[in-house]
Amino acid sequence: MPSPLQFRSDELPEASIWLSVDAVSVMVSAAAKAGRQETGGILIGRYGTEGWVADVVEATPKPPRSQAGWNWFQRSASGLAELLKDRWKRELHYLGEWHFHPGGLPSPSAPDVRAMQKIARDAAYDCPSPILLILGGYPGTSMTVSATLFRDGRPIRFKDVGIVNLN
Repeated sequence: MPSPLQFRSDELPEASIWLSVDAVSVMVSAAAKAGRQETGGILIGRYGTEGWVADVVEATPKPPRSQAGWNWFQRSASGLAELLKDRWKRELHYLGEWHFHPGGLPSPSAPDVRAMQKIARDAAYDCPSPILLILGGYPGTSMTVSATLFRDGRPIRFKDVGIVNLN
């Protein structure tokens, strides 16, 4: 069973991102199921009252009708409006996206950055500072998670965090 993860930034010392055990478990499980293909979903949670703190309490598996290959992932929106409406009742919000780089590093690619900048500008998301989490490595082994916050269209990378002993 993985542990919760905490991300910090030297660039924004007042900022942190916390990822629940449940969210980590969903991401790791989805990566194992995807094997050598990318996969991903959305991040749901809340913002803290002090500084810029995000608590990610839920990561969804890929929605139905999502498409993927070994080095790309296109998330569908199927079922997400209903899910987010339900989470809103519990004061939880859309916080961003996550995806898996099979066998690779958890570094955001240029298309990843452009996609998150587009989300930040899109009023339908109501998320001007989205978070991107990327899980990299091989399922069943040690993996690494990166966190990037997009503020004012600029990616701010947090320190990567490792997940170990997943066997």
